[in-house]
Amino acid sequence: MELKEVYEMEYKIFQAFMDKPNCGEFFEGVRALLVDKDKNPKWTHTSVHNVSRAEIDYFFERKE
Repeated sequence: MELKEVYEMEYKIFQAFMDKPNCGEFFEGVRALLVDKDKNPKWTHTSVHNVSRAEIDYFFERKE
């Protein structure tokens, strides 16, 4: 990929994190690190292996 394409892909992934309904992972990370500062996030999934292919594809298949 060209550098421009990489930046575009990263931007789309970031937008997906902000737009996805019920996707509180980003906000939970911010809460745990910056708001409450307890550094103890309560993630939706207990392991990266528990994330479904459909959830991953959502971030990479966006057309916007």
